[in-house]
Amino acid sequence: MPNSTSHNWELVVENREAVVAALARGECEGLLPAAEDFLDEFADFCLEIGLPALLEQLPDPRARRSIPACFFGNLLLHKALLRIPSLKQATRVLFRSPAVLRRLGFNWRQSHAGFYANAGVKPFNEEALADFFAALAPEQLWEYQLQMLPQLLAACPELLGAGTLVLDSITVTVPAGHRGRAGAQYKACVLSASGRGQLFPLLCLFAPSTVNDLTLGKQVLAAALPRLPARPRHLLLDRGFLDGAWLGELAAQGLAVVMGVRSDMHIYEDLIGLSRLPGTPWERVSPPKLHGRPRPERYVTGFTQVESWDSCPVPLAGAVLRDEFPDGTRRYQVVVSTEAASAKTLHTWARKRRQIEEAFMALTRYWNLDELGSCRHGVYLAQVYFTFLAYALLGAFVAREGELVGPPAPALPGRELVIYWGPYYAILLPSELFTLVFDNLPAWQANRGRWLEALRYCEGPPP
Repeated sequence: MPNSTSHNWELVVENREAVVAALARGECEGLLPAAEDFLDEFADFCLEIGLPALLEQLPDPRARRSIPACFFGNLLLHKALLRIPSLKQATRVLFRSPAVLRRLGFNWRQSHAGFYANAGVKPFNEEALADFFAALAPEQLWEYQLQMLPQLLAACPELLGAGTLVLDSITVTVPAGHRGRAGAQYKACVLSASGRGQLFPLLCLFAPSTVNDLTLGKQVLAAALPRLPARPRHLLLDRGFLDGAWLGELAAQGLAVVMGVRSDMHIYEDLIGLSRLPGTPWERVSPPKLHGRPRPERYVTGFTQVESWDSCPVPLAGAVLRDEFPDGTRRYQVVVSTEAASAKTLHTWARKRRQIEEAFMALTRYWNLDELGSCRHGVYLAQVYFTFLAYALLGAFVAREGELVGPPAPALPGRELVIYWGPYYAILLPSELFTLVFDNLPAWQANRGRWLEALRYCEGPPP
């Protein structure tokens, strides 16, 4: 829970006695259906790893800091986690959970009235949220990630998975908007950890889409490695990061690289040629799952001490993957590693690298990564980053708790009601509320207009 003393803002706290007394007088400032669901346990997990304090380290460009920075990051994180499509909807949906009220510290009253009582300060709503991140430069967001990473990994070691790193890039598009707002494409270079079939995004560096993958990959890895609690053993790379000299440097540091090579490279041609020699042994392995195509049969064969890559100063182990489709066609891939390994081991590593492709697909298809709408570029990139962070933390939460029954969904109303009055709230059953109404009917009738106003606001805009 953020510290109300250090920030000098009025924290809305649970006080059943004060709220019940106000209801007896016919007084109320808001009423919402409560929700007890996945957010309860996830809120506890966030507090266990000290997430509010980490989010409080977000660079704050504002001159007047009436709302703590952690609230902005926390809202974007939960917006992504619950797949809420817009900032406006996020500020309404997330104030419906008692778990958030009790444990994370932001709630409906702060959204409606602001963080300072009677100070006329701008409330915590979608406009304030967008203004905060619009002023945050991509470089500031990157520095924040680097500052937070060691602390986050110390508190949540599940994020390191099995200690295998995966590096890849994805292009994100900010659509053009109204009033002539220009769109743009950015490249996000993402460093993740892999383990137990799960991918945990750790860092995300944004740059113009014209910057090549290799330049970004070198920058991300150079910044990340000194900040990890232990040196990882393996790094899985995409073909966009091909650089023989760099592979040699990483191998000299004890980091074994596994990556695919392009079909126009000499090493690809040489390994394909060797695989076609008479007597070459092939092993059958698990085939890939291909979207929209029949599943092939897959075979692998391997070679050691390969030195066909002139710019790479170390010998490589190589594997040729052959997919045979039902229609008789064949498709080949070549995977190499700076570490001596068998063909089946290299195939296993190659399948692990596909995790990031599947993760990017899931983030695009199910986490709205390509459907964030037109907004200022800083707001868009911040939403992309917090989507990666939410994806990682959800994976770590599942790893720590054991399982998640169904995907997280927007909080649904439960049987309880959250009642607000002044700096307090209470959670009551509907029967308790109506008992207070009937027992104090004259006071309620006298304040009928205020009650209806509070209820209409909580209902939100018409669909």
